[in-house]
Amino acid sequence: MVLDNNNNNNNTNNVVKRAAVLIVLFEKEGGVVHALLTKRSLNMNSHAGQIALPGGKLDALLDDGDDVECALREANEEIGLEREHVEVLTTLPPITSAGFISVRPVVCAVTDAERFSKMEWLRNEPAEVERTFSVRLDAFLKDDPERHTFNDHAWKNAPCAIRVHSFKVDEEEMVETRQKNGSRRNNNNNNNNNNNRRFVGSEKHNKSSSTNSSSSNSSSNSRTSDCWGLTAAVLIETAKIVFDKEPEFERDCVEGASIWDLVPNKDGSGVELRPGVSKM
Repeated sequence: MVLDNNNNNNNTNNVVKRAAVLIVLFEKEGGVVHALLTKRSLNMNSHAGQIALPGGKLDALLDDGDDVECALREANEEIGLEREHVEVLTTLPPITSAGFISVRPVVCAVTDAERFSKMEWLRNEPAEVERTFSVRLDAFLKDDPERHTFNDHAWKNAPCAIRVHSFKVDEEEMVETRQKNGSRRNNNNNNNNNNNRRFVGSEKHNKSSSTNSSSSNSSSNSRTSDCWGLTAAVLIETAKIVFDKEPEFERDCVEGASIWDLVPNKDGSGVELRPGVSKM
């Protein structure tokens, strides 16, 4: 499975508030693909205690308008992930958050699985992250009534309803082996120019994801979490691309639109349909 490095330059010039999130993909036992998630600190001003992808708002000075730079910087600040640990594969189209922020998902793969798995790099920023863990990516394609629910509703000033998905996911522990004090780091080395866009081991994904569930649970703890909203939508889309497979459930509501078709309106008070898109 090859992920094209598609920048998806949609027209978001009129959007004041922008952010980016990092989807970190890696393989565990048996070639099972996992994604990295965090639980936000209860002290956060927004989305406190929620399950999220590493990321945050674009910084005009530090990021120079670059969504990829923003996602990598935020992941380093939040959990200590170094740029050399990952290779950027692609970016997804912007997706709008409940706070009417245009969020760019940046998909990357771990480049050195052995080094990554030692967790010597992991450093949760207490003010922002309570814990870091991983989940199976294929969980976001399965229609399990005990683990997957949805709700159709319209956001403020929305032209139509959208479907919001929620998944109960098994957290697989990622042990933080050290703490670092002092100022946050700002690593300006950018290794995103590698032309090899193949996700390592992707030829095994479709077989491994359905046959190795027991082996993948060997390091799992017993904790489950609710992953929903924008984070769930991004992981559904990522899983579709990685496994080249549609989800087992209807992603969008019958009389509405996809969350991917919504953009913040010009005054930031709500959402509207992306130009050229009509209701389903």
